[in-house]
Amino acid sequence: MSNDAISDLVKARSDEIVETRRFFHGIPELGFEEKITAKAISERLKNAGLKVETGIGKTGLVGVLEGSKPGPRLMIRADIDGLPVDEMTGLDFASVNGRMHACGHDGHITMAVITAEILSGLKAQLAGTIIFVFQPAEEIVMGALAMINDGLLEKYPADRVIGTHLWNQIPTGTIGVNQSTVFASADQFRLTVHGKGGHGAMPHKTIDPVTAIAEIISTAQTVISREVPPNDMGVLTFGQIHGGSAPNVIADSVMVEGTVRAYTARTRVQIMQALERISNNVAVAMRASTSFERIHGAPPVINDPEVAAWVTRQASFVVGEGNARELEPVSVGDDMAEFNDRIPGVYFLLGAALDDDTVASRGVEGHHNARFDWNEDCLPIGVEVFVRSALDFLS
Repeated sequence: MSNDAISDLVKARSDEIVETRRFFHGIPELGFEEKITAKAISERLKNAGLKVETGIGKTGLVGVLEGSKPGPRLMIRADIDGLPVDEMTGLDFASVNGRMHACGHDGHITMAVITAEILSGLKAQLAGTIIFVFQPAEEIVMGALAMINDGLLEKYPADRVIGTHLWNQIPTGTIGVNQSTVFASADQFRLTVHGKGGHGAMPHKTIDPVTAIAEIISTAQTVISREVPPNDMGVLTFGQIHGGSAPNVIADSVMVEGTVRAYTARTRVQIMQALERISNNVAVAMRASTSFERIHGAPPVINDPEVAAWVTRQASFVVGEGNARELEPVSVGDDMAEFNDRIPGVYFLLGAALDDDTVASRGVEGHHNARFDWNEDCLPIGVEVFVRSALDFLS
């Protein structure tokens, strides 16, 4: 199939692409609660002739498109959950259920669904299988492992995996295909300091966990500044503290939760181990004790260089030579990492920035914000990259 013919197939679906995005934007659901979303995706895939299995990883689903001949197996992954955000975009199709697709997952769903529908019409040209994975609970980086633990990769093995994350801080028409790191690791931890409660006026008869947690938080800042090499990226953030019940009562315990980010597996482990060491030693020095728990997390998203070179070639047909290129890694996390760690894969960043006037006039903000929005013109670009990649790999 010629390059122009592929472009024309996608352009013919332009209106439907926008309608699909806006439909999913209006029904956001949180991780492991995406029942309405999964049902709508399933219906579209079945109508396109794909074999569908639901309930993988609780609310995840898989659509399988068999080509006319045997051949390699390509996995295309999209995340489907939203965030607990009250939308404030003012869009006509804004969600009103107290949830929001504030990270672009409505766009990811749309690109994968439309790609499946287009390729279903071309299955006579396909030698192999395309596995469309719609993953729940990315925002809490738990959905990928839930699907994998349910036997996803044993039942649907793949030779390559690709996915995309649209990004409204990258110009529309630019695609980032990194040879290595794309996103950082993302780990959430819970640290509890155990002391001995008592009267606020008699601290000598207590073991104060508040002063201990304050010292721990302060000392832990040296992990990044004094233990992680200057050329490595590391983030250690304490996001919330809970403890105490009255101003004149010293609590029995205080709990803090936070996040760790790193671009390499080595730095990820180093930060977590250092935090646990410092917490324990500082607490002991102040007569307290600690319990440390890694709640959940995902490794850094690292692309396979060979697959990256291939996707760069396919993306260049869509956005032009030089517009599909290496970009700086981003310190957010994504459990696409779990797929890339097991299958040679690529997670490419899809530029989705609105023009400056629109951003200024509407007060558009970045990801995970109640005023987050992005340029729908990126959607046909992402669809075409997926379609071209599938046709090339299964030609």
